[in-house]
Amino acid sequence: MSDAEAAHRTLSHLDRKLVQLLTQDSRRSNTELAGQLGVSRMTVKNRIDGLVRRGVVERFTIQLAEDAGVRDNGEATFFHLKLKRPFCKRIYETVQDWPELIGAWSIAGSTDMTLLVQAAGVDRLDDLRDRLARHPDIEAVWTAMILRQWVHKSSLNPDYDPSRAPDRLDIRLREIAAEQSAGNISCESDMPR
Repeated sequence: MSDAEAAHRTLSHLDRKLVQLLTQDSRRSNTELAGQLGVSRMTVKNRIDGLVRRGVVERFTIQLAEDAGVRDNGEATFFHLKLKRPFCKRIYETVQDWPELIGAWSIAGSTDMTLLVQAAGVDRLDDLRDRLARHPDIEAVWTAMILRQWVHKSSLNPDYDPSRAPDRLDIRLREIAAEQSAGNISCESDMPR
């Protein structure tokens, strides 16, 4: 029995209910979860932190609709960023709390960073793009809206664990970066040492 299985068997009723709610929608706020569980917001935060620390919860993720690569309530889009200076971390700190943010990667090649967002409509995407374009460290923004998703895999290796990958890049994004013109790593501070 794995450590996660052992930890799951010792979960309290509250922890089991919390895991069930997070499994249904991992983007629920602590406030919403607290209201549904009848406990304080801080209790929810502490319980989630404990579940992560004990290995019961390994990561929070989303599942895109299979037919179009987006859910009915949003447009999935990549923003490719060219930075004026190699400060991907600074850009990430700017966008990390965007509810629309699905993924963020530092990339080698003609772009320095790629963001994956899912927004409720083109107007919201335009707002996000404008915010990025106005950022003082961003030189240029290219937008690539996902029209259809044909497949989505984290890895071809069934034993792949993205939380243990030093750079946490999805294999497909590595392929895209390799296909781009050869260039120096723009965000050396973001690369694993």
